[in-house]
Amino acid sequence: MKNIFLTAAVAALMIMTSCGKENSMPSAPQTQKVSIDVSIVSGVASTKASGTVNTTTAEYHSEQEQKVNNLQVFVFSDDALDGYASVDNSASTSVECTAGTRDIYCLVNAPATLGSIVSKTALLAAVSELAENPSSFEMVGSSTGKNIASGGDTEIAVPASRLASKIVIKSIENALRTGKPIKITRLCISNVAGQVNYGLDIHSPADGKWYNKGGYQVSNNLGSFTQDLSLSADVANGSKYSTNHYFYAYPNDNPQANHSATWSPKRTMLVVQIEYDGKLYDYPIDLGVNLESNKMYVLNNLKLVNLGNPDDGIEGGDDEENPVSGSTVQVSVDILDWNLVLLGSDGEITI
Repeated sequence: MKNIFLTAAVAALMIMTSCGKENSMPSAPQTQKVSIDVSIVSGVASTKASGTVNTTTAEYHSEQEQKVNNLQVFVFSDDALDGYASVDNSASTSVECTAGTRDIYCLVNAPATLGSIVSKTALLAAVSELAENPSSFEMVGSSTGKNIASGGDTEIAVPASRLASKIVIKSIENALRTGKPIKITRLCISNVAGQVNYGLDIHSPADGKWYNKGGYQVSNNLGSFTQDLSLSADVANGSKYSTNHYFYAYPNDNPQANHSATWSPKRTMLVVQIEYDGKLYDYPIDLGVNLESNKMYVLNNLKLVNLGNPDDGIEGGDDEENPVSGSTVQVSVDILDWNLVLLGSDGEITI
């Protein structure tokens, strides 16, 4: 009985000692949450993309180019989603995430809520549609490698820029050698890429959406976003048609190619149609550049010296795809809050 008593006493002592050790051990550290305030700013200028039109250059702007209908913020730890927030009608919001080195991505005016995205890879692979832009322009921005610390709120500004490119035509000059008047009947951009991914590394894919393949398209549901088919502007010889026209497209890095029976992706072009002496003529203009996101291409003057391709009366075709021979491209480019692309120095195209 004595041995049993001693054994029980030792067991009781061991239990007491064990309990004492458990109580003295520090608890496992909890993952620290941090609230960060994220705001978007223009990718070029330092002003917020809040919907304010720059009145000093208002002829290039529209309210829809600048307004923010919706902002989605994604915080990633490596590739995994670590925080998400969405807010309407605001260029800023707060989002909760964990402390550490994080990548922050913002989507502006995306038509769908992408809160189900679970990885950075999936977000950057998601596809944006040009057709979603006429009501409000989609923008994307990122700020990577940010050290998110605990112990207080963190303010982070993310530069955001539009996915679309913008083409501006300011004037068309009648400099025909015959000295006769013309009537401008149609303007459009052709070979318009209609999709791009948010990572901006998959441009104008062959299997993506395209508008105005090879020329104007009556059934194009983008309307004036890519074309104006109902012009009737008389221009005397030696005079200019000076009404600004704005067209939009998604990035396109395909090379220029002439007309072929089977259409394939090619560079975005400007196509002008005129009526001269009772006949129609087309001027396909190769801008000589690949369109890039958030860049604005301004043609200050298009100077018509020789007649273009005789119009064949159908959508597309060689009359709208084969650049006019002997044309000289001299284009100056102005910049507002879009990025600068310098195409030339004299501010005109001579054909």
